[in-house]
Amino acid sequence: MTIDWDTVRCFIEVAEKRSLMGAAAALGMSNATLGRKIDALESAVGLQLILRGPGGITLTEEGGEMLVLAKAGGNHLLQMERLAFSLKSDRHALPIRISATEIMVSAILAPNLPTLSAQHPGLIVDLIMSTELADLNRREADIAIRLMRPKSEGLIARRLPEITSCLYASPAYLKGRSPDALNLHEEKLVGLNDRFGDIPELRWMKKQGLQQSLSAQTSSVYALLEMAKSGEAIAMVPDFLARSHGLIAIASPPIPARKPWIVFHRDNRRNPQIKAVGAWITKCCRDSFGLD
Repeated sequence: MTIDWDTVRCFIEVAEKRSLMGAAAALGMSNATLGRKIDALESAVGLQLILRGPGGITLTEEGGEMLVLAKAGGNHLLQMERLAFSLKSDRHALPIRISATEIMVSAILAPNLPTLSAQHPGLIVDLIMSTELADLNRREADIAIRLMRPKSEGLIARRLPEITSCLYASPAYLKGRSPDALNLHEEKLVGLNDRFGDIPELRWMKKQGLQQSLSAQTSSVYALLEMAKSGEAIAMVPDFLARSHGLIAIASPPIPARKPWIVFHRDNRRNPQIKAVGAWITKCCRDSFGLD
């Protein structure tokens, strides 16, 4: 019986995602290809490991026991991959994968790439726009930037400068009215939807009783920015973005600041490229937020 790591990795992904489609998307392969790999694994071990149903994938009892061993063995192989990456990065130009949110990638990191290139010629970064916490153990990313501190073992998290926000409108929306004298319950507002769960911005809107004043919702902060700029409505926008687009702050109760974290695997804590990119990200944030 021969079982290769790629097939085991597919089994682990299917077991954790509980979905062939979700696992296939994560692995970058078709459903049919992934299905054949699972079939081949079951044939190799002579056991049925998963059950396919309308509600998704469930593990058989045997599949559950096999998953425990597969993940244990997989962790050792992943450690080898991370070590190989760390060793090779001292000798070859490997891309540093950075997983971050829409605003972090587009408004903060991308505009500052010339600085990184000037300071570290030959260093390559791969900017991955994602709201999901990339699996650093599997090197889906080398560095992740997230708005909450992850609790996974083996990860190092360091605080980045806070992101402050306020309600903003354009001069076209205000039409000469004072931004300090508006009754927000009588104004037209746009805000984030619940795509990312019960986030602080939504809780603030609910606490202020402003949900019913929303004329539009979106999962994109950039979309909110554009709606505010167009004069369509008042929008909650990060201060650093609003300042650069000529928007006017509207008086309102304080909005909780978001506390981003830069996260990387502890195996990479001495990697010079990871350290260089981490320092660059921190400086990008401080410069963008107007901090000394």
